[in-house]
Amino acid sequence: MRIDFQSSGGFANLRLAYSVDTRTLRPGEASELEALVQQSNVMEMQPSQLVATSAGPPDVMTYRLEFQEGDRHQSLTVTDLTAPPSLQPLLSRLRDLALEHR
Repeated sequence: MRIDFQSSGGFANLRLAYSVDTRTLRPGEASELEALVQQSNVMEMQPSQLVATSAGPPDVMTYRLEFQEGDRHQSLTVTDLTAPPSLQPLLSRLRDLALEHR
């Protein structure tokens, strides 16, 4: 599975990016990321589900996500306000990985 993650925003406008093909990871790391993707149901989310009901504060984080697995592709943009709770663990792990690989 190919995963591309970008985040920006916050008080410091911190910009992070992380891209990986899980086939290049150690088996434990790959299975952890793939499990988080599956648990989040991100591949089934519709962009219309993730629209903010208000503009929110100027320091809100924005996340751009792309997933490619075989012929399945998903591309989403979410914020701290629009990301469903099921997506939070995946966002947190991808943020940590982006910081580690900076």
